[in-house]
Amino acid sequence: MLALELIDAALVVARQHGDAVDVVADAPGVALLEDQTTVTGVDALQRLRVKPLLANTNFWRALSTQPLTRPSRVAGTTADVAFAQAEQLLGRFKGSESVLLAVPAGYTREQLGLLLGVINETGVRVAGLVDAALAACSLEPAPARVLHLDLELHQALLTVLEYSGGEHPGLKRSRYEIALRHGLLGIQQTLMQFIAENFVRKTRFDPLHEASSEQRLHDRLPAWLSELQQAETITLSFQFDQRELQLEMERGQLIAAAEPHYAELLRLVQGARVAGMAIDLRVSQRVASMPGLLDRLRTLRDCTIQVLPPAAAAWGALQYEASIRRAPDSLALVYQLPVSRAESGETQAPDFEATPPQLRPTHVLFQGRAWSIDEQPLTIGWAVEGRPRALTLPSALPGISRSHCTLVRRNGAVMIEDHSTYGSFVNDEKVVGRTALTVGDRLRLGSPGITLELIQLVNDDGAPQD
Repeated sequence: MLALELIDAALVVARQHGDAVDVVADAPGVALLEDQTTVTGVDALQRLRVKPLLANTNFWRALSTQPLTRPSRVAGTTADVAFAQAEQLLGRFKGSESVLLAVPAGYTREQLGLLLGVINETGVRVAGLVDAALAACSLEPAPARVLHLDLELHQALLTVLEYSGGEHPGLKRSRYEIALRHGLLGIQQTLMQFIAENFVRKTRFDPLHEASSEQRLHDRLPAWLSELQQAETITLSFQFDQRELQLEMERGQLIAAAEPHYAELLRLVQGARVAGMAIDLRVSQRVASMPGLLDRLRTLRDCTIQVLPPAAAAWGALQYEASIRRAPDSLALVYQLPVSRAESGETQAPDFEATPPQLRPTHVLFQGRAWSIDEQPLTIGWAVEGRPRALTLPSALPGISRSHCTLVRRNGAVMIEDHSTYGSFVNDEKVVGRTALTVGDRLRLGSPGITLELIQLVNDDGAPQD
């Protein structure tokens, strides 16, 4: 049995070997649509900047039978291009093997059907499909909630996985978020632009001025980034016109250049957080290879990060073959696997009474006015008339429900209970059920919604007013 990990930044074909997996083929999802042939993988990547008009780097994600803007004689659709690469990866196993597909979230039902046709056309029969993030995180027991972050070529993908109990317990994909333009190619382009600008300032040479030098810069970037994982400063060497040009580059400079991308990835992770819960984050090797990105992610409060091994999704698919395999006429994408529950995955109920008095809010502030919070619930929304205590918001505000949430004081602690369609967020952490509030918290209702502040009135000596 083979497994094909369909992450376009690095497609991987693997087969199980004892307690590990052997990678038998791997290639980036890149193609050059030349007149008589379609070049894919590393060969295409090494000419990507030299022949940009022939390049296609989004054919797996944009899989369809719609005509290409720039077709060739042998490839008229993205499905044709995907078949060319699939045949290159799987062709030698034709007729003798079956394959499990580890597919990232975001494919439509129609695209999944087309994907099955493309792979089956190679002569290797599809035996099952599984969510790639789920498979990657199934290699060991799972806690109650896991976040998986990966970089594809054109986007970052965050997948939320939650432990499901009941008659068939296991780890299940619950939702996912995509950040367009923050994938591997986007980050690399930002770093290449920064390096080129520094070369221009120091040497007057612009590596991006010519296609050939741009390709060399693109080819050397991964090795430089790898060096910067261990060193604070490296010397970048570039051959131009019989001269060797050198540029000293600090790790911190490249991290700063990539900050717009890193900030978006942090927002992606933080936005999937449940208020009051720690973050168990699993990341791919691609995420870990970006200088400073793991350190940036570790700035998130209560965030534990685990770097997954290479080909983790393919490995997970092979381990759970029995749960993924289907008959040819009943193939369906598997969203849940019988992963055992981690012992540390038990989530204790929050101790709301433990909120120190100096951190307990007394009022919620909106547009310069303060509403007190006491034992009688304060209902917030745009249609809350008739409630004993209410904060009525303008009805024109987007992302606000009629009765959005309730604030109440219980045993000294102040809690929010969300009952909205659009969600409530405490310091950008989503509220699930109820959670405690403290002084200085920012309460965002809906998306984009509005923001309220939690404050505490004090006596002249600074003591809280109760």
